[in-house]
Amino acid sequence: MLEILSHQYLKNFLKDQIINWEHIYSFGRIISKCIENDSTYLINSEIFTSNDWLPPILISLFLNQKDSIFILSEENIQFISRFQIDLLRNLGFNFILKNDEFIFANHHVRLITIKDLLNDPNSLNLKNHRIVYSGIEDIIHDLKNHYRISLYKTDWTKKNTKKFELINQKFIKIYNSLKKKFFMRKVLGNSYINLNEQEISFFSNFFHDNSFFSDKFLSVNKALSQGWACWVKLNATNLDWNLYLQPVDELAQIKAFFSNNKFVFLSALRKDNFFQMYLKKHKLNIDLVINFKSNFEEKKISLYLPSKQLLPNNPLFTNSILDKCKKLILFRKGLTLVLSDDIDLKTKLATELASTQGKRVLLEKIPSGKNEILCSSFDWWIMNSYLIQIPEQIIIPLLPIPNMSEPINAITISYKNKLSQDWFRDFLLPQARIKLERSISPLRRNSGKLIILDGRVNKRNWGRLLLQNIQPSKKINYMLPFE
Repeated sequence: MLEILSHQYLKNFLKDQIINWEHIYSFGRIISKCIENDSTYLINSEIFTSNDWLPPILISLFLNQKDSIFILSEENIQFISRFQIDLLRNLGFNFILKNDEFIFANHHVRLITIKDLLNDPNSLNLKNHRIVYSGIEDIIHDLKNHYRISLYKTDWTKKNTKKFELINQKFIKIYNSLKKKFFMRKVLGNSYINLNEQEISFFSNFFHDNSFFSDKFLSVNKALSQGWACWVKLNATNLDWNLYLQPVDELAQIKAFFSNNKFVFLSALRKDNFFQMYLKKHKLNIDLVINFKSNFEEKKISLYLPSKQLLPNNPLFTNSILDKCKKLILFRKGLTLVLSDDIDLKTKLATELASTQGKRVLLEKIPSGKNEILCSSFDWWIMNSYLIQIPEQIIIPLLPIPNMSEPINAITISYKNKLSQDWFRDFLLPQARIKLERSISPLRRNSGKLIILDGRVNKRNWGRLLLQNIQPSKKINYMLPFE
């Protein structure tokens, strides 16, 4: 019944609206069927980078007459508040909108960001709720940001409190003693310190005994008692250090939330196999996975892989990359994007290219013209791509394999090793695949060129697997004046 009714309301809604997405009715039916059956679906589509998909979901949730939660971005919440309210009321829906919550006579529909939901213990304790969760492709990033604890030097004292004056002095003495110890272990070029078992044990005992001191100390104590990863980062400028803590398995922190409710997961990836695998490892099942095409004509990405590419561990790799990048931008019109998560390589490429191309070269800055050369990390580009024109070509000197020197990655790998898990294919490779997919997706709109200069893409089985996932694509064998 909900499926038929939702379709009728959506049809009336679209009479006065122009939404050029041919699958909108099919999407609406799938959503209403999932909500009515209390099933858990994963729907993948690049349409979720737009606003065209919002009306079918809102209509189904409004008609369902059961309390529900809609997790979405702050930008989408603002869009609904500014542009959708009157349109929905014109359909005959009678509601009061208060604090991003639609209040009906028999039910409520709450709009909330994942950040606000994670900060609300009452929401995480919900049971038997229908929840639509958009942006699920960012779940690892969102959970890391939420659960990571940062303990700074200022957290070791309570300012202007005579009651804690002696304790402040004691804690600062301990802090300075550890500072001396950590800086003696500093390795040139690396600001991170991995803690040994004795140091972790010391911190566990210290924060257990002093958890009364502050909420931050209490949080650190709880994290250490649960076996969270912890490490130290040194600040050579201020000569101080910070303690960081983060769960190795982020999803385990909210597993009960996923187990106790029914979801419609929406991923803006073309195909999100990683999230499905992620849930299965926690014995959380998805009833159905559906892929929808977006609202643009999908074109094949032009894929160029130069022959005889060097591996990153080759001493000549960096110079080879610089030479190839200079050739690849010759005579090119339109935006060229060079992506690298290696900070040194990214900076060196920007510097060298600027020496010949001048102000055309930008380092993580929004272009204002049409023929710039933009150098950035994968994360920066993903966060800002919606503000930037579609590149004519994307050059990837180095595949976005997570950096092994970052403590959380090293600790996660150690943890998976102890569980006899394939840490490379279960952890590093999926992270690289998601970054690669999200970075190159704009090229499907203009059949732009994707040039990968990392020799591992041809010489490693996992590299060839990454290539197979770049779809649709067509290989090109020649690029003047490159060869």
